[in-house]
Amino acid sequence: MLLPGVIAGAAPDTGGEVVKSIGIPGADKGAGTDVAASAGAEPIEARTPPAVPPEADVQAVWALGASGKWTAAEARLQALRERFQGWDVPGDLTTYVAAGRRDEKVRTALAKEDWPGVLALLPPAGADACEPAFQLWARADALDGTGDEAGLRAFYVRVLSNCRDAGTTAALVQRAISRLDTDGLAEVAAIPALSNNHDPRVAGAYSELLREAAWQRFTLAEAAGDMSTAGAIADESQDPRLLSQAGWMFLSKDADRSAAYFSAALAAGAGEEAHKGLIRAALANGDFPAARSAIAAAPMMPDRANLSALADLGEAQLARESGDWQRAVELASRAAGLDPDLEPEARTVAGGALLDAATLAYDRNEFSDARALALRAAAYPSVRRAAEMRAAWAALQAGDAEGASAGFRALYLAMPDDESAEGFALASQKAGTLGSAAAIARAAGGPLGGKVQAQYAAVAFYDGDYLTARARAPDAYEALEGIDHTVYRQTISMRQQDGARGQNRLTGYAATTSAEIVRGVDRYEVGLTLYRLDTGEAGGAGQETYAAPYMSFSREGTTSLAARIGLLPVGGGAPATLTGEIAAARDFGKHHGEAHAFVRPKTDSLLALAGAANASGTETGRVREAGLLVRGRADIGGGRAIQVEMGLSRLEGREVVRNDMISGGISANQSIKKDGFDYLVTGPFYQFQSYDRNTNFFTTGHGGYFSPQEFHRAGWSINARTKPLNDWLVKADAAVAYETVREDAASEYPLNADQGMRIGGGDSSGVAGAIDIALARRIGPEVIISANLSATASKAFEDLRAGIGIAWVPGGRAGLVPTDLTTDPFSPASWIRP
Repeated sequence: MLLPGVIAGAAPDTGGEVVKSIGIPGADKGAGTDVAASAGAEPIEARTPPAVPPEADVQAVWALGASGKWTAAEARLQALRERFQGWDVPGDLTTYVAAGRRDEKVRTALAKEDWPGVLALLPPAGADACEPAFQLWARADALDGTGDEAGLRAFYVRVLSNCRDAGTTAALVQRAISRLDTDGLAEVAAIPALSNNHDPRVAGAYSELLREAAWQRFTLAEAAGDMSTAGAIADESQDPRLLSQAGWMFLSKDADRSAAYFSAALAAGAGEEAHKGLIRAALANGDFPAARSAIAAAPMMPDRANLSALADLGEAQLARESGDWQRAVELASRAAGLDPDLEPEARTVAGGALLDAATLAYDRNEFSDARALALRAAAYPSVRRAAEMRAAWAALQAGDAEGASAGFRALYLAMPDDESAEGFALASQKAGTLGSAAAIARAAGGPLGGKVQAQYAAVAFYDGDYLTARARAPDAYEALEGIDHTVYRQTISMRQQDGARGQNRLTGYAATTSAEIVRGVDRYEVGLTLYRLDTGEAGGAGQETYAAPYMSFSREGTTSLAARIGLLPVGGGAPATLTGEIAAARDFGKHHGEAHAFVRPKTDSLLALAGAANASGTETGRVREAGLLVRGRADIGGGRAIQVEMGLSRLEGREVVRNDMISGGISANQSIKKDGFDYLVTGPFYQFQSYDRNTNFFTTGHGGYFSPQEFHRAGWSINARTKPLNDWLVKADAAVAYETVREDAASEYPLNADQGMRIGGGDSSGVAGAIDIALARRIGPEVIISANLSATASKAFEDLRAGIGIAWVPGGRAGLVPTDLTTDPFSPASWIRP
C-alpha cells in the first residue's frame, strides 16, 4: 500500500528517498531559434524527414505521464521512435516512461493482490540501499501477502538498517511490530541504527517494538509452561500489559509474586484489570485486610460486589477453620447476598461451619447442643445428609433412641448406605424396635439386614446369650470360638450340715458325670449324679447311696427357656420320684422378669431327701416341693435396681403331712462399674417365709425340713462376677443379715393329731452370714477346671459345701462362660438357669 501523501506518479531515480513530481520540460532555446529561422526560408522541393520529432510531440509524452496515462505515454513514445528512426530518445524520458509504466503495473498487481507479480515487477534492491518510498511500501505489502517470514525479516532488517528518513523509519518500525514474529522482532531490535536513533518518533516506535518483542517472548514461555523464563522476562519489563499478565500467570502458584507484578503493573500505568488482579492476589494469599483495602480504593470497579463477596467468603473459611462458626456463618451469608453466583459455595461454608460446631459439641459429649447445631446445618443442601446423620447420632447418645431411630430410618430409605444402616440398627436395638428395622431391611434391601443381624448378635452377646450371638454372627466375635462345642464334665461335691446325729446332721458326697451338646441356640445336657449320704448314726446305719439321672434343656432368645427332668433318688427302699422344673425369662427394655414352675426335692435332711424307714419298717419322707416362683427386676436408673420375688409351693412326701409355703423378698442394689467385672452390685435386702405347719421333726408324719411359721431376714449383700470369655471366671456372693424365726409347737404324729404330745416351738433371732464362691480356670484350649465353696452360719443351722470339677471340650474353647461354673447337686434351685 502507498503511504498517505505519496504522489501516484513516479520520477526518475535521483538517489533521493521520496518520489518527487516532475514538471513538463520547456523547449530548448537553440532548437527554437533554428525553427524560427527556417520558417522564413524559401520552400525546398525535396525535404529530408526531420531527425527528431517535434517538441510538442515530445511534450505530449511527458504530459501523458504526468497525468498518469502511462500506457498512452508508452505508446506515443514508441510511435515517435518508429516515425523518427534516427531520433536519439532522451534517456530521462525513456527512464521516466519505463518507471511510470512499471509502477502502473505494480499498482495493478497490488490491486489484484498478485503478490508474486508485485515482487517480480519491482526492481532488485541493493543490500545497502533504501528503496524509493513507493517501491519500499509495495515490497512490504507483497512480502506480507506471501507470508514469507524469512523474506519479511530480511526486508525489515535491510530497510531499517539503511533508511535514514525519521518518518519513514518510525513508520516501518510500527509496521514491523505487527508483522514480524519473535525472532524477527529480536533481529530488528538489535539494529544499531535504531537503538542509537534519538529522533523522538523513531525512539518511541523502537520502545514499542522492544515491548512487543518482550511480550512475544513472554507469551511463548507462558504457553510452554516455562514460568521461570516468563518470570525473568517480566522482572526486566516495564510494560504494564506484560506485568499484569505475569500477575495472572503466577496467581495460582505464588500469590505473593503475583501481587508484586500487579503492583508493578499499576505503577507502570495499568488499569482496572491489574487492580482486580491485585485484589485477587490478596484474596489468594489470605490477606483479606489488603484485599478489602484494595477494593475500597476502587469504588467504581464493576466487579466490586463480587470481589467483596470473595473476601467475605475467604474470611468465612478462615473463621470456620479457626472454630468461630458464628462468624463463619455471618460472613458466608453476607457473601451470598453480595454475589448470588457464590451462594452455593457460601452455603457450603456456612453449613459446614455449623456441622463442624455440631461435631465439636458431640465430641465434648454435649449431645443436645450437637443435635441442635446439626439440625441448623441440615438447612444447607450441601451438608444436609451429613448434618441429619450427626443429629441422629446425637439424639441416640442423648438417650432419645426413638428419635434417633426415626432419623436413621429416613436417611436409610433415602439412600441405603452403611452408616445410616448402622445407626438405624443400633437405635432400633436401644428403642426395642429391632423387629421393625428387620422388616424394613427385608423390604428395602441393602446393608440394613446384616446390621440388624449384627445388633441382634450384639444384644445377645452383651446379655450373655453367647449361643445366639454365635448363631447370628458366626465370625463377629473371636471370643466365642468353640462356644458351641460339646462339653464333658465330671464333678465331685461335698456337703457338711450340722445338726442332731441321725436326724438333721448330714454329710453328703455327690459325683456328677454329664455331657452337654449344643445345637444352634439350644443346649442339651444328660447326666447322672451319685449321692453318698451319711447321717452319722453309729455303725454306719445312716449311710445310703443313691443315683439321680437327669436331662436338661435350655434355649436362648428373646424369651429364654430352660427345663430339667430327673429321678431322685434311684435306690433305697422306695421307688424313685420324678422331679423337674421349667423356667422362662425375658427382658423388657431395661427390666427383667422370669418365672419358674417346679417339682424339687428337699435336701434339708436324709429323711427329706431320700426317706427313711420308721419303727414299723414303713418308708417315709422323700419330700417333694411343687410350686411357682416369679421374680422381677426394675432398673430405676443411675445403676440402681429393685428386685422383687414371690413364691408359692406345696410340700408332700411319703407318709408326710402336707404343707404349704409362701415366700417373698425385695432388694435394692447399686451397680458399681469396675474393670474386669461383668457385674458388681451391693445393697440391702429383705426375705420372708411362712409354712402352714412346722414339720421340722423326724417322727412319722414329719418331713424333717426347716418349716417355720414366720421367718424374717434383713441384711446387706454383695454380688460379683468377673467378665466371662476369659481364662478365669470367678463368681462371689456374700451376705450378712439379722434373722428372726417363729416356730409353732407341732403334734408328735401330725397324721394322727390326737396321738402323741406337742413338741418343739419357740422364737429365736440372731445374726447370720453366708458366702458362696465359685471359680473356673481354662488350663488349655480343651480343659477346664472348676471349684466352689459355700458356707452358711445362722441361729437355725450351719452348712458347708464344696466341690471341684473338670471339663473336656473337644476342639477347644476360646474362653469361659457362666455354665462352666460348678453346679451344686445339693441345691435344686441352682440346677437350671433360664
